[in-house]
Amino acid sequence: MAFVTRQFMRSMSSSSTASASAKKIIVKHVTVIGGGLMGAGIAQVAAATGHTVVLVDQTEDILAKSKKGIEESLRKVAKKKFAENPKAGDEFVEKTLSTIATSTDAASVVHSTDLVVEAIVENLKVKNELFKRLDKFAADSLRHTNEKYDQAHRQPDRSPDFPL
Repeated sequence: MAFVTRQFMRSMSSSSTASASAKKIIVKHVTVIGGGLMGAGIAQVAAATGHTVVLVDQTEDILAKSKKGIEESLRKVAKKKFAENPKAGDEFVEKTLSTIATSTDAASVVHSTDLVVEAIVENLKVKNELFKRLDKFAADSLRHTNEKYDQAHRQPDRSPDFPL
């Protein structure tokens, strides 16, 4: 997520509303809304790079499937990364998984997050409803969504400019 900080600083420094010196934002807690392939992958990378993560979706079944997919993916990574030391690979997987929590209630978890990443269905109405809720419950969090939606609803002070 140091990447997030660099990209956010870059977008802030080129923004017309930014001051001469960019704000430095430290991201420690990430909430990923949407547990599909993209959301699970984002959650995995954030957790593997030392961030605490909450993965949010509509049902516990979806979240269990997401977490299982993350574990399978981490095991593949560990097998390659720790080929000479399988025990270290197992520790990597367990440590990474331990930093990923799940929830079916976005409003209850986003208030304490530094970055909210939206990875839900490509439906403008659903995205609008989500961002209205985020305005209420996570007013100070950074947010990221896909480029198509972001261009229409950009909030430069809270929307880091980085591709996923």
